[in-house]
Amino acid sequence: LNNFCDLKALKQLFWTELNYDRVNEPLSTRTWSDGAKAALAADPVLIAEHGDFRVIYIKLNADKLLLSYERPITKQLLKEHPYALFVFADKTDTNWHFINIKEDGSSKKMPVLRRISIGPDEKLRTAAERVALLDVAVIDAGSIGLPPLRIQQLHDEAFNVEAVTKQFFADYKDVFGGLRDELEQQTGDRAWAHDFALQILNRLMFLYFVQRKRWLNDDAHFLKSFWQAYKEAGQAEDTFVGDWLNILFFAAFNNKFHSGYKQFPDHIKTALQLAPYLNGGLFSFNKIDDQHSCRITDHRFERIFNFLEHYNFTISEDSPLNQEVAVDPEMIGKVYESLVNVSEEADTRGDMGIFYTPRIEIDLMCRLSLVDNLTNQLGAEYKTILYELVFAMEVEEKSAADAVAARSNLWPRLDQTLKGITVCDPACGSGSFLVGMLHVLDDLQIRAAQQLGYQETVYERKKRIIGQSLYGVDVMDWAVHTAELRLWLQLVIDTELEPAELNFHPLLPNLSFKIRRGDSLVQEIAGINLAHIAMEDIPPALKGRLTKLKGEKLKFYYNDPRRKFKRAADLESEELQLHKDILRHQQHKLQNEMAALERDIEQGRGSQLTLGGTKAVTDYRLEPQVKKWRQEQKNKSAQLANVEQAIAALNSVNAAPFVWDISFVEIFEGEKRG
Repeated sequence: LNNFCDLKALKQLFWTELNYDRVNEPLSTRTWSDGAKAALAADPVLIAEHGDFRVIYIKLNADKLLLSYERPITKQLLKEHPYALFVFADKTDTNWHFINIKEDGSSKKMPVLRRISIGPDEKLRTAAERVALLDVAVIDAGSIGLPPLRIQQLHDEAFNVEAVTKQFFADYKDVFGGLRDELEQQTGDRAWAHDFALQILNRLMFLYFVQRKRWLNDDAHFLKSFWQAYKEAGQAEDTFVGDWLNILFFAAFNNKFHSGYKQFPDHIKTALQLAPYLNGGLFSFNKIDDQHSCRITDHRFERIFNFLEHYNFTISEDSPLNQEVAVDPEMIGKVYESLVNVSEEADTRGDMGIFYTPRIEIDLMCRLSLVDNLTNQLGAEYKTILYELVFAMEVEEKSAADAVAARSNLWPRLDQTLKGITVCDPACGSGSFLVGMLHVLDDLQIRAAQQLGYQETVYERKKRIIGQSLYGVDVMDWAVHTAELRLWLQLVIDTELEPAELNFHPLLPNLSFKIRRGDSLVQEIAGINLAHIAMEDIPPALKGRLTKLKGEKLKFYYNDPRRKFKRAADLESEELQLHKDILRHQQHKLQNEMAALERDIEQGRGSQLTLGGTKAVTDYRLEPQVKKWRQEQKNKSAQLANVEQAIAALNSVNAAPFVWDISFVEIFEGEKRG
């Protein structure tokens, strides 16, 4: 597969290596639609077969392999060739997709396109292992041949993404465990070693996704070149992570690289000077980095590097109907959900209430919840139209549903409603629901823009949707960071910039205040439930600060140079101070109300002259009201005690706790009040 560059190589693979029968027969496209024909550089060619199973070569009239071209072409070919492998090439035969079709298992029996990618930028070990499984000689020992259904099953097994996931997890677990144990030996802190190991592997995997964009020295294998340059530069032993990798992470990716770093050869200096300005928080020096001093040896890094080099990383996160047999961002979520626990008491995922939800179920939940929300906002009379719009998957289905919505003049209202929707996953885990909802909202807003005649770049639209619509909460730090990673990768996928533009502005938004760490059910600190503290009747001055905080969060998300708070810690400090000031306002308000009740009680009590002097008596006509005032006073005293305990609890911490009204102030102080 290393020299896979033309049709001759494809024929050699299937005729000689995989033992299929030789064929070389062009296939007619006479009955095809004009759109499907336009995607072709030439007629498809049947190049191999085994019985009634076909291998069909299709050259696209495009520089890139586009899924939007592949799906309608396979749909046409399946009509006459139900048992087949479809091999797509770009118009220069440089990049290839081997595509297996498998029904999704739903009642609609939608075709899922599962692909193996081959090309100069791909890691080919997994591809070679999976393609080798297509050899019919391995299972066809007799001379009669295999039925096409059995060969199709053979192909289905070879393209099984779950098999790759299981192997990746087993290898990851081994590499992760070795790194964690080595860090624990140095520091004696197992929990920190767990977090640090996850974080550095997180950063390295993001680097593998980013280098696919050729943003680092126009090199799709930059880390390999970077590691090789270190080994050839005669550096002191065990300094790669500390003196090379950390400079890439904390200086180059934050637009802070300068000529003072003398350890790098000239070609590496140039690459680091032109590295993309990622920002966003993933490559910020944080409390985990600062907590302990440790050293990752070159030997340990080489084990990590060899593991990562084994797999092909794809920056395209699969949809339910399109899957790549490679490591995608969703697979990272699966891995982290399996490695969550540190304590000896909670050593299974179920103990933490953490379970992986399959992609197809997530997609269904996203679409069903969106239909309900849109129906509630636009009217029950549109529910059928909305259902067809949201659940349209194929191009023909979308065209038909869009036309019905246009005839009902629904698009202007739908467009505004989609832009105003806010979605929160209160236990977001690795972000699967948020990514799923991003896919659905993005698709609908693409279609709305087409109907209404306005334009946005894919990057701008997805960045706006994440900023306006998506929120998440999870009690686990690893989950928050993984959800952020997956949303960032959604933007990386679709960012097409010239090299000079890559370090001009930060590419990644700050998600620190979109995905929050906290307990969405029990908003406690030091045993005090802050969710029970009323946030109503806030005076204008504090409301003004809440409004300013809302604006500053938006500026922080967009890395606005005019923002007041340059660091997440500064914005968190403002949140904490606002928490305290709201509680102090509640404290003073309750104190004043209790004093007013005391005056009412005193006024309801008269005085009577007796031989022993005067004594207080209660007018019997006011006695029921006085009892009521005393009960109110007692209730407010209990409320005041809670508020004062909450103030004391907040004074004992440096970071703002998660409380819905403050942590997502832009939602709960808006017109809809959440």
